[in-house]
Amino acid sequence: MVLQHYYGYYRRAIRDVLRRSSRKPFQCGGLHGYDQLVGIDQYLIQRRLQSGSDPYLDQLHGYVQSALRATASRAQGVRQARACLTEVEHHLAEASRPSLGADPQETHLLLSGSETVQRELEQMVSDWVQQPDVCPLTRRLARKWRSMSKSWLPGILHCYDLPGLPRSNLDLESVFGTLRRAQRRTSGRKETTPIRVFGPGKIALLSLEDAEILPLLRTVPVDEYWSQRRRQEEREEPRRWLTRLHRDPVQALAQVDEQFYAVVNAQTDASSDAPDDP
Repeated sequence: MVLQHYYGYYRRAIRDVLRRSSRKPFQCGGLHGYDQLVGIDQYLIQRRLQSGSDPYLDQLHGYVQSALRATASRAQGVRQARACLTEVEHHLAEASRPSLGADPQETHLLLSGSETVQRELEQMVSDWVQQPDVCPLTRRLARKWRSMSKSWLPGILHCYDLPGLPRSNLDLESVFGTLRRAQRRTSGRKETTPIRVFGPGKIALLSLEDAEILPLLRTVPVDEYWSQRRRQEEREEPRRWLTRLHRDPVQALAQVDEQFYAVVNAQTDASSDAPDDP
């Protein structure tokens, strides 16, 4: 039973590769999943050299290596295209924008900022396809950019002309996303309708300073607080383990091995200390 629970971490780590996703701009969940699979492959090789062969893990390792061989070229193309999109993101973030407190003459000089940014982006796309090692995916990305930029690009660069206009609404969406995730964790349901009632209060709580929140926390009984805190930790442990797996697959699986052998050694010591039957 303990061995099946131990193998389950490896199966879960491999299955998680297929579910990696990202809603952040210019991010690639599939590429993160490929890197995670590479980390699993490296750890399985290291484990076999240190601990010897394991029939079940050797079979899983074969599947992992087969998947890596089948997707290596595509991952390289996605990595290059992602680097190009990241370059665009950094350029847009560093481009000059007029502020509300700017001098009127300076603001007048920046009124054509959107046109300048658009020309710089077009030059950047031209530089992509002139690279000696450009991949087919980057070429398709450049063609798609040119075909669509004439229709939608002028309509999304107003922030470089209007003083005080933010580049995106991601900060506002992040606040609502935090509330939705907290509601799903506490209720166990996908639906977040209660936020319509309690959302304004939660946003007000997020706006408070630590010194203002502390008196409110002191009104909660200590025993009840720690009881609820332990329950919350138990519910969030699977999600936290996946977070550790995403950051460093080798270290995450090494911790699983350490915990597994600790349980096995504890059971072995308990059985050896038990008195023999007469």
